Amino acid sequence: MSISLNIEWEGLDRLRRYLAETIPEAFEKAALEALDEATRRGVDHAKAVAPVDTGALRKSIRQEPKPRREDGYYEAGISAGGGGVVNPRTGREVDYAGFVEWGTSRAPAQPYLTPALYEAGELLPEAFLRILRRLIKVG
Repeated sequence: MSISLNIEWEGLDRLRRYLAETIPEAFEKAALEALDEATRRGVDHAKAVAPVDTGALRKSIRQEPKPRREDGYYEAGISAGGGGVVNPRTGREVDYAGFVEWGTSRAPAQPYLTPALYEAGELLPEAFLRILRRLIKVG
C-alpha cells in the first residue's frame, strides 16, 4: 500500500519577492540602528566608569563617528578627549584621555573606553536581531 501527500504553498512567490525587496534595505537599516544603539549605550557605560576629577574627561566621551557604511563594512565608535571640551582646572582642551585609559609611567591605567567597547559589542547582535525583526513584517 502506498500513500502520497501533496503540499501546496500558496503565496510563496509573493513572499520570495517581498523578501528580495525588503531584506537588503531592512538589513542595512537594522545594522546602522543597532550600531547606533550599541555605541550610545557604550558611551553611557564609559561615562559611568570613567574616573572623575573635574568631569571634563567624562564630558568629552561621545559617539564618533556616527554609524555609517563604508567600503563594504559598517563603522561606529566611541571617542574621548578633544571635541572642544576644556578642563576647567587647566584651561586646556582634554588631551589626556589616552593616558587615563592606558596609564603612564607615573599613573596606572584606568580603562573606561575598552570596557565600553566590549559592552557595545556584546549588545550589538541582540539589538540587530530585535531591530531587523521589527523592520521585516511578513504579512
